[in-house]
Amino acid sequence: MATFQDYLKGDGNKDYAEKQLKIIDKILLSKDTSDKVKSIQKDIKILTVAEVYCPDCRAIIPFLEKFSSLNNRITVVYSTRDESHDLLIKATGEARIPTLFLDNGTKVKPIFTEFPQTVRSDMKENPEKYDEIKYNFRTGKYNRQIEEELLSHLLSM
Repeated sequence: MATFQDYLKGDGNKDYAEKQLKIIDKILLSKDTSDKVKSIQKDIKILTVAEVYCPDCRAIIPFLEKFSSLNNRITVVYSTRDESHDLLIKATGEARIPTLFLDNGTKVKPIFTEFPQTVRSDMKENPEKYDEIKYNFRTGKYNRQIEEELLSHLLSM
């Protein structure tokens, strides 16, 4: 498993790493979310299957990094799609990224694949706007919903 720094090195293209870091700098969590993340008292490990070149990954990773920076009980480890291909297929039936797993030490449980539920729902309800919704997701228009969904997963542990 890799660290965030390993994830950033990804395929060796520094442009992707720079894009990811700029996005992280722009993410501002709500006070309520920050307070809730700081109050988590149990150890949480999130296995993140992602690639730094992936625009969908770049939309999700900043939240994980912000959460882990607020609470040292939250650990995020990274794996590439190739490294975790079998796990992805077994757990979700597809090899899409990002895929996030909660890891309790004996079992990993997927919490979402590729898009958060709110984005998936919008895409399903408005298939004619699929590309627009995906663009909006990638450019931050769903950030509040992403924050809430990821926080919900953390708090349910």
